[in-house]
Amino acid sequence: MCRERAAPPFDGLRAAQPSEHTRWLAEPDEPALRELLHARYAGSYSYRFLHEPGGASRLWGAGALLSLGEFDAQGTLLWHTGLWCKPGRDSLDSGLSMALPGRRTAMDRSEHERLWSHLLELLKARVGFLHQQTSTLHLMAQRYASRFMRAVPVGLIVDYTEGETLVGWRARACRCRRWR
Repeated sequence: MCRERAAPPFDGLRAAQPSEHTRWLAEPDEPALRELLHARYAGSYSYRFLHEPGGASRLWGAGALLSLGEFDAQGTLLWHTGLWCKPGRDSLDSGLSMALPGRRTAMDRSEHERLWSHLLELLKARVGFLHQQTSTLHLMAQRYASRFMRAVPVGLIVDYTEGETLVGWRARACRCRRWR
C-alpha cells in the first residue's frame, strides 16, 4: 500500500527505462508536462494545481505520482501517462494520459504493448487494482486504454475534465476481477 512518502508500488520501477522511446519524468521535466497539459486540455484539466509551477514536482517528491513519457529530439514531451498513489489504498489510479495534438511518436504498436505488459506485470505484485481514468472527450484514449492497458469500463468520473457532457449510459454487466 502507499505511504505518505516512498510509495512501495513505485519502488524499483524507476530502475530501468520502461521501453525504447520512453523514460520516467522528474522535476526538470515539469515545464514540458505543463506545456503538454495545456496543449491537450487548454486549462480544463480538473486538477488545476498541475497547471501551476511546482504542482507535479510536489507529487513526484512525495512519491504520489510516477510519470512516464516520450520526448522528441528538441525536448518536447509527445505523450505522458501517470500512476497516482493514494496513501492507505491497495490500488493505483492511472491518469494524465495524453498525447500532443498533431504529433506522432516514435513508438509503434508493439512497443506500446511491451511497455504496458511490462508495467502491468511489475504492478500486479504490488497493488490489487489499477484504475484507468479516461475522459469521454477522447475516444482514442479509451481505445488505447482497452487495447494496451487491458482496461474495462466500470464507472463514471464526474467532472474529470471541463466541458464533458453525459449523452447516455448503457448498463452493462461487468465482472470485475483482480489481475489476469
